[in-house]
Amino acid sequence: MTSPRQDSVAPPHPDSPGQPQPAHASPEKLQPRSLFAYGLGVIAYQYPHTGLAMLAMPLLNVELGVSPATVGAILMIGRIWDAITNPLMGAISDNTRTKWGRRRPYLVLGAILCALTYPLVWWVPEGASHAVLAIQFLVTTLLLYTFFAIYSVPYMALGLELSPDYHERTRVQVWRSYIGLIPMLTAGGFYWFCQRPFFGGTVAGARWLGLLVGLVILVTGVMPGLLLRERYYRLSVRQEREPLMTQWRAAVTNRPFIILMGIIASLTIGWQTTDALGFYVMTYHVFGGDTVATGKLLFLTTVVVTAFAFVAIPIVRRIELRFGKTRALRVCLYLNITAAISKWFLASPAHPWTWLIIGILAQFCSLGFWILVSSMKADICDHDELHSGRRREGTFGAIGNLVQKFTGSLTYFLGGLLLSLIGYDAALGGAQNPESIFWLRVCFSLGPILFLSLCLVLLNKYPLDEPAMKAIRSQLEQRRSQV
Repeated sequence: MTSPRQDSVAPPHPDSPGQPQPAHASPEKLQPRSLFAYGLGVIAYQYPHTGLAMLAMPLLNVELGVSPATVGAILMIGRIWDAITNPLMGAISDNTRTKWGRRRPYLVLGAILCALTYPLVWWVPEGASHAVLAIQFLVTTLLLYTFFAIYSVPYMALGLELSPDYHERTRVQVWRSYIGLIPMLTAGGFYWFCQRPFFGGTVAGARWLGLLVGLVILVTGVMPGLLLRERYYRLSVRQEREPLMTQWRAAVTNRPFIILMGIIASLTIGWQTTDALGFYVMTYHVFGGDTVATGKLLFLTTVVVTAFAFVAIPIVRRIELRFGKTRALRVCLYLNITAAISKWFLASPAHPWTWLIIGILAQFCSLGFWILVSSMKADICDHDELHSGRRREGTFGAIGNLVQKFTGSLTYFLGGLLLSLIGYDAALGGAQNPESIFWLRVCFSLGPILFLSLCLVLLNKYPLDEPAMKAIRSQLEQRRSQV
């Protein structure tokens, strides 16, 4: 018998004679309490790495004098270790068989371990040498990221399997995005919190912050593990355990998954590399070297775009419900191109406040993109089950995280390389070479367009649109019933 192609599925005609009808015709909506329980977990998911990024430099470099290059290197090593451990944890989670499921035990264990370890990162020994401080930060960071993998990978996998419904999967990511605004807003105030005078010093404040955030990680992190059920566990428990390399091979040979990873990598490299240049465009083109004015506008932009997220998320949801994920993602990519072109005109010394429009456009495109691609990963897991008979949410989610984190780390290097190539010189202050400013603006506004165009080309080859997913779900439910 000829096996079906792995890159497309033709939807059956509902009126075809003898065509079995889907066992589950109407969407099954998740209860708000289930969505809220899963969304709470993103707080424990965000704080470990966001908290490190926000506080490490101010505390260790500014307050304690550790070299910024050393702190930056340790942060990079931590993220690399995090990326390496993700696929391993995904395979372990997929192969786990317990009476509590494949994900929930790790969610509870990982949340507890992260909550205990997070305060240790900021429990820095006062009066210690820079070398001791660096070693302490390196060891505790690696320990935190090890435990973070135990939590984060099953958390992402659980989100991919909460619903079998095409649109409900996007609703899961919408709730996650809403609640994810909490750590986004609060982590930016970590350094300010540590500086409050009643702590008696910033170092002491950091210790109290570590204890408080650790408690928040514990409370929010265990909620998905205690309150949610694993919809696909009944199917996975009948699967034989699978060797690690077999799981990875299944992911890297899955055509829709490779296309989606190409889209994620292209957008991350193209947008984040050039977006990092925004600070320099604002400082040297818009404000002529005035860093104080830049700081004020950056802060205002952060407040405005975060508030706008509450408007952007439901708009993205409505577009996805009306047109499906692939068309909605195409809208986000075209808007990204529009936003990139508009940067040339809106980054204006005559009208600095038009920068807020740049931030609003970028926020809408970014939120829409990540909501949609996260939901599309769940569709890919259905496609994989159709052709393999296995559920591998942990593996697909973890390798997706690896691609995202690796390309995200690469953008730090590429951003610095671009600054060197265009001739930026920090010693010149506001007297930068006009030619350097010109090329800085070109890279900032026009640079992403090539990568966004590549995303659109790849998206045109992505086969899992709404009709294809309805067909896949119908075939799966005829084969093994509803879940």
